[in-house]
Amino acid sequence: MALIVDKTRYHVISTAERENESAEAAVDFETAVSATGYGLFNVLLLMAAIPAGWTTVFDTSTTAFIMPSAECELDLSLFRKGLLAASTYAGMICIAVVWGFIADHIGRKYLLLFGLMSDTLCNVFGSAAQSYYVYLSFKFTSGIIVGGPFAILMTYIAEFHGERHRSRVLMWTGSLFALGNVAVPALSRAVLPRTWSFSLLNNSLIFDAWRIFLLICALPPFLGFVAMWSFPESPKFLMTKGRSEEALKVFRRMYSMNTGKPEDDYPVKILRIENVAKLQTPLEPANRSSRDGPRRSFYRMKFLFPTPYIFPLFTINVIIFASMTGMHVMKSWLPQLIVILNNFDPKESDDSPIVPTICEKLNVQAIEAFGAQAALALGNTTETCIPMIVSTTVYTNATIIAASAVTGSLLVGAIVNKCALCWEYSCQNIRENYRSNRVLMTEDIYQAFEQSWKITNCK
Repeated sequence: MALIVDKTRYHVISTAERENESAEAAVDFETAVSATGYGLFNVLLLMAAIPAGWTTVFDTSTTAFIMPSAECELDLSLFRKGLLAASTYAGMICIAVVWGFIADHIGRKYLLLFGLMSDTLCNVFGSAAQSYYVYLSFKFTSGIIVGGPFAILMTYIAEFHGERHRSRVLMWTGSLFALGNVAVPALSRAVLPRTWSFSLLNNSLIFDAWRIFLLICALPPFLGFVAMWSFPESPKFLMTKGRSEEALKVFRRMYSMNTGKPEDDYPVKILRIENVAKLQTPLEPANRSSRDGPRRSFYRMKFLFPTPYIFPLFTINVIIFASMTGMHVMKSWLPQLIVILNNFDPKESDDSPIVPTICEKLNVQAIEAFGAQAALALGNTTETCIPMIVSTTVYTNATIIAASAVTGSLLVGAIVNKCALCWEYSCQNIRENYRSNRVLMTEDIYQAFEQSWKITNCK
């Protein structure tokens, strides 16, 4: 009987030990993704993300290059051009928060694919628009669609990289996306000066150079859709939804592609699903339905505004707003400004001994009167719109300016990578000094060292 009891006790202890070992073997997301390494999978993901990332750049830039060419066909005044340039950004702003909520509930990949394909269709149909308001509606819709997937794309890429590589990969990703700012003016230089044309539906739809340009600009979202289709759902999202087996399959695939070893050699066997405590308020009962999701998401936004965070949040937003305003205003109007300056007639200022300023050359009344003056000069009294002459130097100059901005982005990426390596080396020295000198430290020195450890955030 004692033997049986002892055996029973021994069996019970062994089972408990095995359960403890299994619990210890379970790892969190950061450990699991770091174990996959960095290699072929990550490089292919970055390459596939480039056309998807260029989608936003193309959607916000193409309008600026077609405005001089489409001025008469779409009856574009300066005010209408401003609305057209702002329409895509307005669409992005209207629904940005909603996209974040949707992505956290249905996943990154399929929402990204939906956005890319929908944006492709908006660009194709927009190229065939025969009126200003139809084209304006397509650009606004495109902004609504593309605003979410771009933010989702950056999150999607980040969730396939460990902490060691994540910041540098995102920096290089942003630099590669910035190359799209060079691709747009370069493509416009190749297409817009041409006299290409074709018609559809018995000449009901005539596609000239600027419409062909818009059709070609639908390629980045389509190529992004095709490229991203073969990649899996974010393992981080799968783990937050409790789908650990699916996440483990993704990690094994990443490990195999990065190292060239079989998937079974992946060292992680069990993933630890961390239970995030749900925020409860009197307005949020425990048996709430899924329809309360948006309300809970907006409620939790208030945690961004407590005292410790309000000033940093305000400062960062001001910096982003200022930099984005300068960049996007210039990007939206640069081709049009160059066209106006190129078409300025110096004879208009012959009677004045003062050389006209840039502001005088860009005088609104003079620009709006350009068509009537050109018609009179040509003896044309029937046509009310005479388009300005668009020189190829417009696109060449825009390409050079965009290239200078991209060069700055690449330099910043290289500097950040260098600083990250220096920081990692410094942390390594701190850890080594801590381990080697711990025995020799007095209590005061030990406390000071601990404080410096926390300040440098070297874990």
